[in-house]
Amino acid sequence: MYVLLLISVAVIGIVIEKYRQFSRVKKANQKLMSALTMQSTLAKLRSTLAKHREGSPLGTMLDKLFNAQTDDQDLISQSMESAANLELHRLEKGMGWLSTFAATAPLIGFLGTVTGMVRVFMSIQTHSSAGVDISILAGGIWEALLTTIGGLIVGIIAIIFYNDLIQNLENLVKDMQDNGIEYTIRMRNLS
Repeated sequence: MYVLLLISVAVIGIVIEKYRQFSRVKKANQKLMSALTMQSTLAKLRSTLAKHREGSPLGTMLDKLFNAQTDDQDLISQSMESAANLELHRLEKGMGWLSTFAATAPLIGFLGTVTGMVRVFMSIQTHSSAGVDISILAGGIWEALLTTIGGLIVGIIAIIFYNDLIQNLENLVKDMQDNGIEYTIRMRNLS
């Protein structure tokens, strides 16, 4: 149970940090988009991007578009995609641990159950000549099953938050893709 307690604390820490990070990124992207929407020239777009890019993965990606040193659209697209992938990698940090905890928590609970049951049977073996007290067995069995319940609870909660965070990340990536396409078209019209 102590291991499950540590895992649950780690899960809570990761989940809180990821939601805070995603919230900051969404706000930074929205702030950037609001500022860019009002600009009508390439120079103003570049200037606005320089001011509002901080903390925005979208800004990092659009920087590759607005400040490209080439006119080769394929090269610019690859550069934007590479920047987006790097930002996505940064946003995914910690998600692997959350997935691992979601998978291992039930297994640790089952391990606790198995070791608890082994202790119960060892107790039966030692007390077999004098008769077995059913209260000792019942106490050992419910203790063993309690670890399974703990492991399942931690695992289920971790899976729910992991899936929700993945969905938030996918929505963020979709928005970045849509905005990247929109500004690529806008850039061509301004050039």
